[in-house]
Amino acid sequence: MFWKKVKPGSEQLFNPDTLDTHDRQNLRETFRYVFEEHERITVRFLGKTVPIVDISAGGMAFINKGFSQYDADHIQLDLNIPGFLKSNIFSARVRILFISRIQVCHCIFENCTIEQYEMLHKYVLELQKKRLSNRPHDPAH
Repeated sequence: MFWKKVKPGSEQLFNPDTLDTHDRQNLRETFRYVFEEHERITVRFLGKTVPIVDISAGGMAFINKGFSQYDADHIQLDLNIPGFLKSNIFSARVRILFISRIQVCHCIFENCTIEQYEMLHKYVLELQKKRLSNRPHDPAH
C-alpha cells in the first residue's frame, strides 16, 4: 500500500470509511480499536462525560466537549476483559495532543506501567476478536 505525503499544515485523519475495498482489505487494525458509534464507551475527562472514538495501548481519541490542546486529566475505565485474572480497572493520566477539525481529541496515556499496557493490548485484542466473531462468514475466503 502506498501512502500520500502529507503537506505541512494539512490535517490528515484516519477514517477507515474513506478507504476503497482493496485498501480496506489490507488495512492492519492490530493495535487500535475503532468503536462503532453504537458501541462506544464513555470516560470522565475534566468533569465531562465523553464518548471514546478509539483506543490503543498508546492512547485514545474522544469527542471534544470544549477542551484545549494539552489539557490533561486522570481517567478510569472499566475495561471488562473476559478471562482477565487481574482487575479490569484501567487508570492513567491522559493528555490531549491534537484536536482535529471534526472535534475529536487525540490523546496519549502518560506514565503507564508495563502491566497497564498489557491490559490495554488484551482489551483491544478481545474487542477485535468479538467484532470478527460477529461478522458473517464468507466461504469464498
